Amino acid sequence: MRTWAVLGSGSSGNSYLFSDGSSAILIDQGYSVASLKRRLAHFSTTVEAVEAVFVTHLHPDHVRGVGTLARMHHVPVWMHTKAVEAQRQVVSNLNIPAGLLHTVDPFEVIEVGPFSVFCFETSHDSAGSVGWVVAHEGRQYMVLTDAGVTDEVQKSLAREAEVLFLEANYDREMLKNGPYPPPLKARIASKGGHLSNDEALTFLAESGFSGSHVYFIHISDTNNSVPLLEAAARISSPVPFTVCAKGACYGVVGS
Repeated sequence: MRTWAVLGSGSSGNSYLFSDGSSAILIDQGYSVASLKRRLAHFSTTVEAVEAVFVTHLHPDHVRGVGTLARMHHVPVWMHTKAVEAQRQVVSNLNIPAGLLHTVDPFEVIEVGPFSVFCFETSHDSAGSVGWVVAHEGRQYMVLTDAGVTDEVQKSLAREAEVLFLEANYDREMLKNGPYPPPLKARIASKGGHLSNDEALTFLAESGFSGSHVYFIHISDTNNSVPLLEAAARISSPVPFTVCAKGACYGVVGS
């Protein structure tokens, strides 16, 4: 793998790039195509190199630009079968051309160029929510985001990963004392919501992740603090880490 990158992560948009220098795939596409092109250009990648998009779930910040990318550049889109069956109107509204929308079940391996990709279920409050594992030349790269709780399957996958992109959305005290209305606070902290800093760090410890790097993603602008998460991770993270605040991970490049 020549490049992996957080093109953007947070409530305003999400997308993750994996490229071997000639072929590329995306996990999520929550941006306009113009914005996506600018983000890809930072890594000397063009939209023409993108061979597929793999969707975690159907909330707008993860799929806002999926249909446009498919229509403009004939890019295939893969979603969990449950997402398509349970949210037919949402999928229809994306206006993905016939023949470009594909469904996949957990652990069904999709081969795209040099990449092998499969999904695993997550607990977010969007039917058919999944995370993804990208395999390339014997190494695995795992994206686990928008998951209110974690499970043993996910821990096992993290144990096998070389690089982990892991949600750390909120600090418990900041959420509790913050400006959000009580129903929204309850939703964020629920099993169908997001992972807190504490939950992300506990997942790292319990999974036994020993890869080369962990990237903390989907950081809340309102309910989290980069310095706070960095301080906690310095104490407990077993591996080097990067906290990816909005727009702050353009330097994520691997080899």
